[in-house]
Amino acid sequence: MTSPQVETWRNAIASFRQLLIDIDDWGVPSPCPGWSLADLVSHTIDLEAMLAADPRPAHTPDWAVHTHIDSDFGRMTELGVDYRRGWSRDDLLADLDETHARALARVESLGPDASIPWLRGDTPVAQLLGMRTFDIWMHEQDARVATGRIGALDVPAASNAMHYLTAGLPKIWGRSVGAPIGSVLHVKINEPGLAGECWVRVNEDGKASLHEAQEADVKITVPWLAFVMLAGGRSTETNFAESVVVAGDQALGQAFIAAMAVTP
Repeated sequence: MTSPQVETWRNAIASFRQLLIDIDDWGVPSPCPGWSLADLVSHTIDLEAMLAADPRPAHTPDWAVHTHIDSDFGRMTELGVDYRRGWSRDDLLADLDETHARALARVESLGPDASIPWLRGDTPVAQLLGMRTFDIWMHEQDARVATGRIGALDVPAASNAMHYLTAGLPKIWGRSVGAPIGSVLHVKINEPGLAGECWVRVNEDGKASLHEAQEADVKITVPWLAFVMLAGGRSTETNFAESVVVAGDQALGQAFIAAMAVTP
């Protein structure tokens, strides 16, 4: 299988790897609670290994020390990270290269319409590569924010991330915020990086969905990087919420900002 999704995924890995080479201290805490930069690398390796159909590590973390883990999904993602804790930078980079190569070989052996088992059942490979690209680019942004190396905000993987993050906004507006039926949210994302906008409306059945442009009860204007960090549920030293401008219903707007995390 060769496709634009394959190239975007490969480029995301290459960009993340190049950034890592330029960072000396991988012990720096990342915006992902409990994870250092080295842990971001280990997590990336772990999911690439799953894509390569490698067996899961024969390892049981000491869950008592991982107080940031509170779900089965969190335990699943922590397993491969904890397994690699203490590895050297060189060993992690080598494992990343070798594991990604195996994942790439597997993907290239599949047909364009193939599906393979993934976290929530059989998933079309094209969709899965979009998910992998999103995860890798997000963790590159985690590393960039943690080390002050802001960049890669307008690459193809960033466009992929905008799709994933904005697609999650209806759930936030309708379920997490509990916005009333008929209420409309307008999110405007500004450069640097990418720019775009979307409208979310709570329909008569109480469920929210993306809609065409229309009069909004709340308008949120936010820089792209701030949107990424807030929608990604990241915890950083920078209060990205301070850069968000709310127009219209302030109570609903502030409730949206507080509940904005799309990713688990």
